[in-house]
Amino acid sequence: MDNMSTLQKDQAYRIISALRKGTPPEEGVDLYSVGREELLFYFNDKLIEIKDYGVSDVKLVSADFGHGKSHFLDLLRDLALKHNFVVSKVELHSREVPFDQLPIVIQRIMANIATPKERKNGLEAVLNDWSVRNKSKSEQEIFEVLKDIGIYPDMRMKLVEYQRHYNPITGPEYQQCLQVLKWFEGKETESRTFKDVREYLHSFILFIRSLGYSGFVVMLDEAEAITSLSRISRRDLANENIRQVIDNDQDTQGFYFVFASTPTFLGGEDERGAQSYRALWRRISDPLQELRQDSLHKVIVDLPKLTEEEFFRLAQKIKKVYGVARGQNLTMVNDSHLRSLAHYVQTRTDQRVGTMVRSTVAILDEATSPGFEFLAKFELIVEKAMEQEAMDRAR
Repeated sequence: MDNMSTLQKDQAYRIISALRKGTPPEEGVDLYSVGREELLFYFNDKLIEIKDYGVSDVKLVSADFGHGKSHFLDLLRDLALKHNFVVSKVELHSREVPFDQLPIVIQRIMANIATPKERKNGLEAVLNDWSVRNKSKSEQEIFEVLKDIGIYPDMRMKLVEYQRHYNPITGPEYQQCLQVLKWFEGKETESRTFKDVREYLHSFILFIRSLGYSGFVVMLDEAEAITSLSRISRRDLANENIRQVIDNDQDTQGFYFVFASTPTFLGGEDERGAQSYRALWRRISDPLQELRQDSLHKVIVDLPKLTEEEFFRLAQKIKKVYGVARGQNLTMVNDSHLRSLAHYVQTRTDQRVGTMVRSTVAILDEATSPGFEFLAKFELIVEKAMEQEAMDRAR
């Protein structure tokens, strides 16, 4: 069930503006989602299992560029937040967020933390909430409680320091709090920040679970950032970093790691992919893969391509959002037009969701102009959308 009836004009406008640029907007993700129901049912059950039984797990989602990985992770993020998880979604990039430089990735993970109440600045909100809860306790009492939880010494010290600056009689000392926050974000000097990422993540998950959260869901959108690294040594280090993050699920309750990438990396289609690094490949490969090709319980699952009917329903949903944004029904574009568009994208292109989305928005843009003729425009519009996607991929 979507929230179309409560959609506001300004929100609809932001959604359409993002879709026009080929960027999946993070708000109202259910308003323009189709074809992911089975996977979402699986992930819903998995999140309940992690929440109720304190287990941890790893899932790798495979899909080609432009087939909806980022949007699916947004759906999964919202689902996890509904189950009271702390969530972080990070898009890797070979230059800006290279996974061979784990400190940078951890910075992004901690900076992108969201909670059910705070979609932005979630880490600071968690620390503030914890500090308020411990306002009446002495530092020694707090230190002992954190020790009993299993928080490692460096993090215990930083937590005590944070609450000291947050709870003085004269009110929070925000500058000092922000300085301590830098440590939690991995932004202090190399000699002072946390040194063992696995130890840090383990303690952080214990910490947030002690606050009543269900656990920590980390989602990384890879989009060929690792296979594009030219040096073997950098790729090996990136693959080793993935292995280390994945290995947290062996001894940490409530940790769910979801890594989305392309078949180039996950499927053995490229010699630069995951199978080139045996320590990682042993961790993620499934010895029963051939026996359960359609099972969602295997480590690597495929994000299926949308059918022609699903493309049509996607276009219908985008048209509804567009109508709210423009304050009109857009009767000049009817279901017959949208079916023709869906058929063309399905049969004459590489079937990317991004192509369908961009083409739909572009046609709706054209439809508001005088003299609009669908049949004279839609094929050219689809070709232009494909060109834009190709340029995005090359960046």
